[in-house]
Amino acid sequence: MNSVFEFAWLATQQVLVSSDDGASDIKGYGSGFFLQYRNRLFFVTADHVAHIDDFEKGLRLGKDDFVWVLNNKNSTKELATALTPIGGLFSFDKVDIRDELSFEIPDMQDVTFGILSNSFQIPFLTHEIRILALDFEVAAGKEKIILNSECISELKESDYCFIEGCVKWNIADGIRLERSNAIHIDLKFKEFDDEGCYVLSYPNKVVYQHWAGLSGGPVFNNTCQLIGMVVRVNENDDTIKVMPMKKITELMDYAIKYEDSISKVENSHQRISLK
Repeated sequence: MNSVFEFAWLATQQVLVSSDDGASDIKGYGSGFFLQYRNRLFFVTADHVAHIDDFEKGLRLGKDDFVWVLNNKNSTKELATALTPIGGLFSFDKVDIRDELSFEIPDMQDVTFGILSNSFQIPFLTHEIRILALDFEVAAGKEKIILNSECISELKESDYCFIEGCVKWNIADGIRLERSNAIHIDLKFKEFDDEGCYVLSYPNKVVYQHWAGLSGGPVFNNTCQLIGMVVRVNENDDTIKVMPMKKITELMDYAIKYEDSISKVENSHQRISLK
């Protein structure tokens, strides 16, 4: 592997969201990543990518769309690439109840993930990227990677961070998927926001169109450590909100405990039925 930029390109997945199980009615685009954590395989993205309508309305509507990861491998599908569905997504709400007379609308946590099997029918491959200014190039067809928990780190003030992915998504002529590659470098820690997320300063003007489609993607520091997930950008002060991996893994721990408790109940019922 030639560079930290190639590592990030191999780790970042592209996401489509559709209202139908055939991926013909595309509602939105985003990014995500696979992470091996505590002997389980997770797929992680931003919740506003997976639940577009919920975040537009500001409340849980109880309706799930279909989330797909691009394999970047030719198939007979309309988008000219195979798509892998991601189901069983966990969503989280935080409720602050101070006393019995107070009421607060649940605060939707902007991260979601699914716990997956460790095998896929079709590999996830790269599409080509070439950035001459960074001496950075990855050919199409290279197999992407699954991150592991050993690469997770907290952000340090001395870190320089970068984000990669695809923006300016478009379905041309109803069949051809168009997108532009994007890489943003030299992001630095500015402060924590009131939700405990990193606020990173960007050295250039933040233009929304140059970032739309990167939400949910991994954020790396200059030593290829995974420090968080892209949440949103702010054009007013040229900053990027990033959810720290510590907050995400805390929710993963909760999800693992939940699944383990369900498994124990199911096993208990099974033992009873076998008597």
